[in-house]
This record gives sequence, structure tokens and C-alpha cells, in this order.
Amino acid sequence: MKPVVVGISDFRIARKPQRLVTYGLGSCVAIAIYSRRDGVAGMAHIMLPLAFERDQVLMPGKYADTAVEAIMEAFRERGIGQGDMEAKLAGGAEMFPRAVEGIGTRIGARNVLAARSILEDHDVRIDGQDVGGNLGRTVEFHTETWEMLVRTLRGGMKVI
Repeated sequence: MKPVVVGISDFRIARKPQRLVTYGLGSCVAIAIYSRRDGVAGMAHIMLPLAFERDQVLMPGKYADTAVEAIMEAFRERGIGQGDMEAKLAGGAEMFPRAVEGIGTRIGARNVLAARSILEDHDVRIDGQDVGGNLGRTVEFHTETWEMLVRTLRGGMKVI
């Protein structure tokens, strides 16, 4: 079965037995939210922590706050209660730490903190994560096992 591909600044919903895949995470973060009971998962590939003008956001998957809200809304539309949700995170690397040293951007870390905060605000438990560092990642989330496979650019693989 072909995977459901989540592009940059996008989010998608999948049902068992589908897989969600996103490529090229650097400072971006993959947020996977799922309900084991209902066999449904959503994944976003966020670029930035927070949307400043929420009413004008054309791409809710671009920001941690609007991406989580969009996935939660898609779940509510399917009758999935908030108490049934868990999450996994991957990404948030500092790809060019020397280039931005002293500038204070640390966008990868800020993306991770925003994702954690918004999930906590919604009482969604984070079941696993592979965040930080300085390597890019590709992520694959399996709705049959609820495992997230994280591959780094140097060939390492981790299952969370």
C-alpha cells in the first residue's frame, strides 16, 4: 500500500493500515497524533512554532499551534474524543548551528517546545520523541503498530 505523504507545511489523516510519511525534516517537526482505539492517525510537518494571524492562515500545517488544532478538528469530525489521543514527535534539529550562533533563532528547539506545549494544552500525551541534534530526518508512522520510524541522513534508524 502506498504511503500517505505529508508535505512541508501540510497535514494528513490516515486510517489503519495506512502509513504516514514525511521527508526532509531539518528544523521542522513531524507531529503524529493518533487514536489506537479508533485506528486513526494524523501527521503534520510543521515549519514554525506559532501562527500570528490565525484567521488568515492558509496552511494550518505550517505552524505547531494551527497544525495540532487542524488534526484535532479532523478527529472530532470523525467522532474521536480528545482523551483517546497520543502523540509522537521527531525533528527540530539545528541544521546550521555555527551559522546562527549568537543570533538566537534556534528554530528547531522552538518548534519542539511549541509542539510539546500545544499538545500539553490539549491533554495529548507524548508517547515518544526523537528531537534535536543536527541531522535531518525522514519519518514514517505506521497505523498498525503505532510506531514511528525515524531515519537520519547518515543512515541511522530509530523506532519510537
